[in-house]
Amino acid sequence: MPGCAADGSGRCGRLFLFAIAAFFLLADFVAPWSSVLRVFFVRPLLRPRLHAHRELLNAAPKRVGPPRLRRRVQESMQLKPQWSDLEAELTKTSPTEPAPALTLYRDTNGWCPFCERVWLGLHKKGIPYNEVLINLYDKPQWYKDMVPTTLVPAVKFAESGEIVWESEEILRQLDARFPEAPPLYADPERVKAAVALTTDVVNASMGISYRTGNMTEEGIQRQRQVLIAAIDKLDFHLEREGPFLAGKEVTAADCTAVPMLERFQFQMPLFAAAIELRDAERWPALARWYDTMKALPAYQDRVAGDEYSWTAVSPVLMRLFGSQNGTLPKAAEARAHAAEAVAKQVLAVTEARARTAVSSPRAARLEAAAKLISNRAAVVADVVNTEPKSQKELQRLPPSKEAVVEATLREIASALMSGCPPQPPECDHTGTPCDVADVAAICRFVAARLCAPRDMGAPAADALRRTLFILAHAAEQA
Repeated sequence: MPGCAADGSGRCGRLFLFAIAAFFLLADFVAPWSSVLRVFFVRPLLRPRLHAHRELLNAAPKRVGPPRLRRRVQESMQLKPQWSDLEAELTKTSPTEPAPALTLYRDTNGWCPFCERVWLGLHKKGIPYNEVLINLYDKPQWYKDMVPTTLVPAVKFAESGEIVWESEEILRQLDARFPEAPPLYADPERVKAAVALTTDVVNASMGISYRTGNMTEEGIQRQRQVLIAAIDKLDFHLEREGPFLAGKEVTAADCTAVPMLERFQFQMPLFAAAIELRDAERWPALARWYDTMKALPAYQDRVAGDEYSWTAVSPVLMRLFGSQNGTLPKAAEARAHAAEAVAKQVLAVTEARARTAVSSPRAARLEAAAKLISNRAAVVADVVNTEPKSQKELQRLPPSKEAVVEATLREIASALMSGCPPQPPECDHTGTPCDVADVAAICRFVAARLCAPRDMGAPAADALRRTLFILAHAAEQA
């Protein structure tokens, strides 16, 4: 009996050792096969040619599976996503849009507060529209002929062909012509009273925001107290009338106020005013209004900007509006430099969050992909621009790098559409290997140049920046 027991344990031991040996012998076989199976039998988010390259990089060199399957793997590796593939796939994901009821003419940068008022009103009322962007520094003659004031915004109604300008009049016309949509002037007197309060805040900021002129430090402090008093009144009003400016629903008062108050929450600390407008302890009702507006899809999904964009544009606007003969006063120039440093800090925080945050919502990724695909030529040109007009401190690439810029953007667009992490492109469309240092530099440059709402909505901008930073990190680790 003892002999039988010993013999049994010996057999068990030999079987155990055999199992371990088999595991190590088969390890190199099983792992590549899992990649192959994942490519061909797990339902992908995009067509195989948009994702096969990533999944098969490790599988093909192992020579796994039968010859026919290996040939299929090798063929799939040659199928890189081309722009035409991405455009075709994007078309499949795009919803059918209703016929536009009007055309909105607005500024190219998305900085005009008057245009934003109408923009938000259209989204809040759910009115489908076309959009034509007008360069404020080089307005086309046809626009100046069409709009007597030559200013933006303006709208042209599809049914009548009538053209209306001035933001307040446009908002009133939207209520009159689309009565079935939520009204913006349900209580005109309450709207008027609320608009007066927010106008007082904007007026009080003059001289201590984008430009200070020849104001002395004493003058700046006096104006700062005027601004604080105006914000106090606004906060008191919101405490009684909130959560929105004229009650429980969004009205024209909110559409009128949010373009300036949104940017002020990020920019006012950087100006001579040096005020934290979104101070929940000092102005709790105003802070709640900011939170309520941010939770509004009609505003947040497309019209709103983001912290980095409004911070990065602050020094640009300071120099645009506050310079004297092209030069800022010494104190103003110091504030502009400080704003640039803050913008870099905000971008660094965004990058750190990109490595740990969950994936972006699909709608945001697709919007970002659509904008990148349709504007790729302009983005490539910006990355290799040798004579930039703004953000000159950013490091651009030489024109000889156009091909690697295009390959990098194509990888980013593919990753946005598929939801898969981007991988550094191995070569550009000419077959030239891509330098990973160039790939990382391109990603960081585009992330720094990206501006919401100029280029896309804030959620889409976040998705694009996150994808750019993930690829930059992957390239640096390669």
